[in-house]
Amino acid sequence: MDFIAIDFEIANSHFSSACSLGMVFVENNRIVDEKYFLIQPPNLEVDKAFTKIHGLTIDDLKDAPKFDKVWEEIQGYFSDSLVVAHNAQFDLSVLNSCLVHYSLDMPEFEYVCSIPISTRACRGEGVGNSLKARIEHFGIQLDQHHHALADAKACAELVLKCIGMKKRKSIRSYCSTFSTIPVRKFSELKPQTSFYKKQSNFKRNVKKEFKPKVVISEITSVHNEFDSKHPLFEKNLVFTGELSTVDRAEAMQRVVDKGAIIKSGVSGKTDYLIVGKQDPTIVGADGLSTKERKAHELMKKDGKIKILQEDEFLQLLEGSTLGSC
Repeated sequence: MDFIAIDFEIANSHFSSACSLGMVFVENNRIVDEKYFLIQPPNLEVDKAFTKIHGLTIDDLKDAPKFDKVWEEIQGYFSDSLVVAHNAQFDLSVLNSCLVHYSLDMPEFEYVCSIPISTRACRGEGVGNSLKARIEHFGIQLDQHHHALADAKACAELVLKCIGMKKRKSIRSYCSTFSTIPVRKFSELKPQTSFYKKQSNFKRNVKKEFKPKVVISEITSVHNEFDSKHPLFEKNLVFTGELSTVDRAEAMQRVVDKGAIIKSGVSGKTDYLIVGKQDPTIVGADGLSTKERKAHELMKKDGKIKILQEDEFLQLLEGSTLGSC
């Protein structure tokens, strides 16, 4: 196989709650086989908020095999294979959590995310990172979004489209050509284990169709050279809150493409904190996140860090200097 594209759907906020799996097999740049499994989640716990997304109910899953039985059938495919998924951090975290839950041996294989693969083919065009946004951009049909097999097939077709556009012979040659596409080992995965700490938080975000957590380590520049005169070149940036005019993952991608460095937390080395809209139920009445509070404390000490609102950030991103900063 050239690669296997996979997609998991889950039944509740626990990553071990896989309820369906789609697998699409690609050989010689052609889809040659596909498999689809319904999976009974642990304790048959199905959250209605998740059902609204993928449509699977307790009745659909009550007679399905549990993951350990499904794994008996598919584990051979995960031996020395290249696995591809859209937002691979999510799908590989589901796989990891299921293996841990059923005390199964961890396989070793390489995986790659189709987000940086497709970013390389549509760079500079402002396309969102979601599977839906990417396939619409490339003219790929997706009849049933959040059906695991349909999403896995769309992922495979997206990768094949990118390989063809860049006139590469295979996914391996495509990834090796562009150093910005990381191919990692499953043993290197730092898995997520749950969505949110608070029930109310996760349900609110589920309604946004499983908006994936941005994995900073997976956002790498599509450029090998940068404009050293750009105001963001080699600057350390941290984001907090929700941006209204651009997806955070897209904003981070545009930032690293300018030669900047994204950090997860505010420190004395932070140059800019980008502040979006905050949820008052999370940050409190004053509207300040923990990151912003720390930034204000650091500003009182040495004044190096600058706090930018979204419009100021976008202005800086375009290469303009900010006199008010």
